[in-house]
Amino acid sequence: MQTPLWVPLVVAVIGVLGTVAAGVAGVLITQRRSDRRDDKTWQRDRQRERERWAREDEDRTFEHRRESYVSFYESLKVMALMAYEKGYGFHAEPELPRDWNRQTFAHLNRLRIYGRPAVAMAAATAYNAAWRWGQYCKHDDLDDPMFHDGQERYDEAEFKLLLMIREDLGIPGDTEGAVEGLA
Repeated sequence: MQTPLWVPLVVAVIGVLGTVAAGVAGVLITQRRSDRRDDKTWQRDRQRERERWAREDEDRTFEHRRESYVSFYESLKVMALMAYEKGYGFHAEPELPRDWNRQTFAHLNRLRIYGRPAVAMAAATAYNAAWRWGQYCKHDDLDDPMFHDGQERYDEAEFKLLLMIREDLGIPGDTEGAVEGLA
């Protein structure tokens, strides 16, 4: 008894088909795993990229905030000096120039954009105190109660603002005790 010829051919075809199917299945499984790994790597890279962009945006915003705080504070000090000099009569003119507060107001508006809301409120309070001090004190009259009252209000508002700016920028120092001491 001999095995018919078609049986080994069928077994050979089944073997070849099995090998091909196993090869195709192996390639598909490997490709699928590779695609998943690539997708995870891509998502991880995208997440890192988003985090890097967020850090850069935060750093850039911090620099804008710092710059707006410093420029406003410097301008506020100039404005306060003008009020002080008016009260002491260091200038020949009895009134301050019409636009004596314009630059400080422009810096205040920039601070409102980049600054924290609490600091912006403190800045507006300090600006208003400096403006009132300069606007309502008398020229070369140190007996004027408006001069001393205005100076005291300005000094308090300016000090609170300075402490809030330092706290917001993370500048080390004891700010909490100083703020509570003013209350």
